[in-house]
Amino acid sequence: MQSDLQAFLQLDFFKQHGFTRKQCPECGAHFWTTNPEQEHCGDAPCVPYTFIGDPLGDHPYTASEMREAFLTFFEQHGHTRLERYPVVARWRNDVYLTIASIADFQPHVTSGQVPPPANPLVISQPSIRLNDLEEVGRSGRHLTMFEMMGHHAFNNHEQIYWSEKTIQLCDQFLQSIGVPTEQVTYKEGEWYGGGNAGACLEVLAAGMEISTLVFMSLQRSDEGSIEVNGEAYTEMPLQVVDTGYGLERLVWLTQGSETVYDAVFPDVITAIHDAVAAQNQEDIYALADHTRCLAFMLGDGIVPSNTEEGYLARLIARRALRFIERLQLDMTLDELVDLHLQQLKKDFPDLLMSRDAMHAMLDKESEKYEETLDKGRRLVARYVQEHGAIPEEKLIQFYDTHGVPPDVVKEVAGDAVSIPDDFASRVAELHSGSQPADRETQESRYSTEQLYYEQPYQRSFKATVTWTGTEDGNPAVILDTTLFYPEGGGQASDQGILRQDDTERQVLHAHKQGDAVIHILDGPLKQGTVEGTIDWQRRYDIMRHHTATHLINAAARHVLGSHIWQKGSALDDTEARLDVSHYRRITSDEIRQIEQTANAWTRDARPVTKQTRPREQAEQRYGMRLYQGGPPAGSTLRILEIEGVEVEACGGTHVDNTAEIGCIKITGTERVQDGVERIKFRAAEQALDYLHSRDQLLRETAGALDVSPEVLPQTVERFFTEWKQLRKQVEELQKQAVSSTVEDFHGVRIVTQDNLGSGAIKDITGQGNTVVVSKNIDDGTAAIHIARSPDIELDCNDIARETGNVLGGGGGGKPAVAQAGGPNVDAIDEAFEQAISLVKEQLKEKHL
Repeated sequence: MQSDLQAFLQLDFFKQHGFTRKQCPECGAHFWTTNPEQEHCGDAPCVPYTFIGDPLGDHPYTASEMREAFLTFFEQHGHTRLERYPVVARWRNDVYLTIASIADFQPHVTSGQVPPPANPLVISQPSIRLNDLEEVGRSGRHLTMFEMMGHHAFNNHEQIYWSEKTIQLCDQFLQSIGVPTEQVTYKEGEWYGGGNAGACLEVLAAGMEISTLVFMSLQRSDEGSIEVNGEAYTEMPLQVVDTGYGLERLVWLTQGSETVYDAVFPDVITAIHDAVAAQNQEDIYALADHTRCLAFMLGDGIVPSNTEEGYLARLIARRALRFIERLQLDMTLDELVDLHLQQLKKDFPDLLMSRDAMHAMLDKESEKYEETLDKGRRLVARYVQEHGAIPEEKLIQFYDTHGVPPDVVKEVAGDAVSIPDDFASRVAELHSGSQPADRETQESRYSTEQLYYEQPYQRSFKATVTWTGTEDGNPAVILDTTLFYPEGGGQASDQGILRQDDTERQVLHAHKQGDAVIHILDGPLKQGTVEGTIDWQRRYDIMRHHTATHLINAAARHVLGSHIWQKGSALDDTEARLDVSHYRRITSDEIRQIEQTANAWTRDARPVTKQTRPREQAEQRYGMRLYQGGPPAGSTLRILEIEGVEVEACGGTHVDNTAEIGCIKITGTERVQDGVERIKFRAAEQALDYLHSRDQLLRETAGALDVSPEVLPQTVERFFTEWKQLRKQVEELQKQAVSSTVEDFHGVRIVTQDNLGSGAIKDITGQGNTVVVSKNIDDGTAAIHIARSPDIELDCNDIARETGNVLGGGGGGKPAVAQAGGPNVDAIDEAFEQAISLVKEQLKEKHL
């Protein structure tokens, strides 16, 4: 341990309360104890747990009682109680999940960039860590979701309290719940993480660590003189008291039950135990833990998917489903989560509000899981047959890409695969940290005043060119002030004109570099004064589309549920798209409701206000819904508020009133990826143009069929039904005509009928012992179709590829059916004969 940190922990508290500093003969750590006979540090595995069957505390606490005791104690000692943050860290771009109470205040508060929401403060923060998944259920103490209770002080220009008072408060709290000072050991250590470090004390009782007191005072720096874990650190401007008390561990300590699971959710364990056919206590514990974790994950808005925090939710859900399968449990996943919701509703009523959406998501996950297992088993069997042993990277790929659990792989592959003990933890680690969006790293020594925020309706301005040069071969300038909005946040940049004397240049694009806005031009300008004019109609259409994007997002959340979060957006002057988290396809009725809701807010003529607020004030007032588009950098946030509808941190340009949008028309939806839906729409004149074009298309189609638009659907349906009937009749006639075009080639029928439809080809080859070669010309393209019966050994794909060269094109398909095609229609007979010849060659090789 670094000597400066070690010296820091020689506190007066220990001397005043009769503690002696000793060194553990097992682990070598130094610790403080009042027991003269104590030789070991008091931490497992150096000593065993002694509280099981012999609890500490003045009475057995429930989780609710312990939480309230902690929060109340620190409130009475001058701390402000904060409500919990979500378990998904929306305010951070480096991690997906909230892993500790201090994570609520990283990086902005701990760096000193933003003042804390209160100082000092106390909070009980639900946290999720997936780095020891295999130990959950097995060890008796590991949890995926736990509450970290913390009291924090941020010592900046104002000294709140530091090490001496921290340990005094810890001692007083433990005494208040009946854990006496003489039963507690303090183990010295150093803490590091997230670019910070400091001395720490692990607080131990009856063999278990129940809290950690961290004195965060260092920040990583190449020029630092203090070494922690092999890296250089220097003093940070802030001194942060970062404490973490394990709620569940303190409950366990006072109950003395066999495991932490029996102490925290005994009713759920009993319910599972009573409904299982195969008794496996470790699986029962793990299942109870995982379903509580899912209650918080889904309740806080995570939608299971294949990416980001959704991947981690799916990981937990599928592990839970695997436990249900192994236990032969007569309960569904949503029923188990519901048991937790009922237990948690008093302390976390917000979770219960998302109950219906949770059930729908979990039902969908259960369906997908069954489909995944069926496909996965076939996939693994095929791999083993073709390649033999399954390496570790392939095992991870089976899970990561195809969702096949490792024990299912083991069932199929047997000795061909070896599963690492920490497989699930490794997979979780791969997906636990997000990749921050690429930001411009090249800082500019220039800066540009951004007029487009304060004067979004202004169309022209005067400025001075402060830099000229090129970017990617194009002339470019930086101005001291500009109205041109630079591309960012999904919004396209402004375009327009810069005039200098008699020279006029088009502004093709604008983007930010540091504090400067770089304008890309169609020709060079020199330094000096310029007059700029933005393309106002383009800007105004972009403003209307951007405000419409916020309305669509709010309307989707209103119609589909509170789990809706923005996952991406893009907009310009003609159209916009919004990607949102959702667990299934959006129905046409839901699209209609979203569109109607957004247009109702437009007609209401709701004011749209834009203002800059300190980050801490904005978070306190509006909550984490601010970060729909991700967490912006900086100590201040630009807040967009649509009265009574939506509040979001947004750096784009917007109209002043929703009435300016006119109307919004959703033009389509599509699935971007599993768990993410895309809504495409147009606003204002572009929406009307879209409606007019659709109306014109409808009238032209009705005119072609010589009917009125009102009866077009029935007419099209009738025509389609008649077409299918006629097509079937044609295929029947084709099959009847085949007899005249059949050659018996050494016992195999070769059918060479022209213009055969796909249905006829399928029926003919379905008769067995048959190969079909058929040619046709359609819209200037020649095509050769080759197909075979399942009982014939023939590679149609190879034949199609070779035949396609004759037609001046290509070919391909599957071994049983393939197609060649190309523009050389004059060579179709040659290609046809070649295909027949190749068929016969393969038949000779493989059947004779």
